[in-house]
Amino acid sequence: MRDVSLEEISAATRISTRYLTALEAEQWHELPGGAFTRGFIRSVARFLGMNEDDLVAEYDMEIQGRGQGRLSGGHVAPKSAGSARGNWRVVVGAIVIVALAVLLAIGGWLVIGHYGPRVMNRFHRHPAAGGAH
Repeated sequence: MRDVSLEEISAATRISTRYLTALEAEQWHELPGGAFTRGFIRSVARFLGMNEDDLVAEYDMEIQGRGQGRLSGGHVAPKSAGSARGNWRVVVGAIVIVALAVLLAIGGWLVIGHYGPRVMNRFHRHPAAGGAH
């Protein structure tokens, strides 16, 4: 498309021409899969001056359309970091942490409110040793 040979791309990106041919033909089963394939796509896109994120997103959509992330040849594409399941866990974890922090703050406030005056009275009744006689 850009009149650049696979050998030129291979020399610049250090990606085997075998993998570049598979990328060009969208033969995903010929590629190592997962992060490696995404890295290949990014490297080639960068070299050709194309949008890396768009091409990786197209690859992810193609893979998701082929049996929910399973490639032919037995390779499994990992779930993306932005999956709904991963986001749900982050949200629940954040809610739990915030709830615990609020409970600790309320508990501390109640303990200080209840025991604070008693502790202060003890300090006022018993002056520190070594004071004036």
